[in-house]
Amino acid sequence: MIQSVRIAKLNDKATLPERKHADDAGLDLFASESAAIAPLQMAVIGTGIAIEIPKGFVGLIFLKSRSNFLLGGGVVDAGYQGEIRVKISNVRDQLLEIEEGQAIAQLLLVPIETPAVQEVSIEDLFEKVSKRGSQGGIHLPV
Repeated sequence: MIQSVRIAKLNDKATLPERKHADDAGLDLFASESAAIAPLQMAVIGTGIAIEIPKGFVGLIFLKSRSNFLLGGGVVDAGYQGEIRVKISNVRDQLLEIEEGQAIAQLLLVPIETPAVQEVSIEDLFEKVSKRGSQGGIHLPV
């Protein structure tokens, strides 16, 4: 268990991540710049911070629950030492305004394992057949 995480502001407009409530899982991430995102377009918004993700953890960036936009994939590996930036997609048919200082995402620090990859044949992959088998998964609509 980690007791604290080291964070640096990269500019004067940056806001340190914070939890709205002490027991919240995610740290709110704040925009360090304003932006206007056209309908059905995307932009990358800086937070103005860098975070030292501890070894054995990953930072996962998720939407805030009240967001009216979508986020691109957000995985921050322990070795990454640059600015935390958030890809925002405007899915609406009107201009999306992001204000400097606005909470735009949340960061969860999650413990991970990094096992080695071992290639096997498909016949040797599963030791037992499950009830589900290959049913489900992602399919194209018919």
